[in-house]
Amino acid sequence: MKHPPIETWFCEMGCSEIQSQDMKAHLETCVHCRESYLAWQEVREEIKRLPLIAPPPAFSNRWESYARAQMQRSFQATWTWIDFVVGVVLLILVSCIALLVLFWDSNFVAEGIAHLIRFLTRLPSTWLYIRYATVFWLRETPPYWLPAIGFILYAWILLPLSAWCYTLAKLTLQGAKTP
Repeated sequence: MKHPPIETWFCEMGCSEIQSQDMKAHLETCVHCRESYLAWQEVREEIKRLPLIAPPPAFSNRWESYARAQMQRSFQATWTWIDFVVGVVLLILVSCIALLVLFWDSNFVAEGIAHLIRFLTRLPSTWLYIRYATVFWLRETPPYWLPAIGFILYAWILLPLSAWCYTLAKLTLQGAKTP
């Protein structure tokens, strides 16, 4: 006779109602499985009767020190990246100041400032051109395409935003993992 996996059913401390009915029906007919089931019940009762023993103090200290060391490594890795970014920004800033000092007498600085002013003055007119093109395009588009276009634009915004939020939530809950 092929035995159902009743050992796993009564060792796992829980089974479905159908499995429970099958197990009870099988235990009534199979002596070997019934003896095994009763032996496991005795083991379970003996375990319940055992007194609870407190772990030695060094046990919890070891895990606390491990968690503290992991947090410190994570903190150090974060500050390593922050130090790197600050270093790069300072390097760029010092390089810009050095270029200004080196080329102060030339027209380089004046041309750079002129390009910046030209860019900032053309920005509003460029924005108006983009706005005009968008309004014109939306007026010429058939009305049944507008929801599809809106959905695509919404997805382009929503996907990166949700990935960013997921990353922040994961970092907040789990912390940064160091390799």
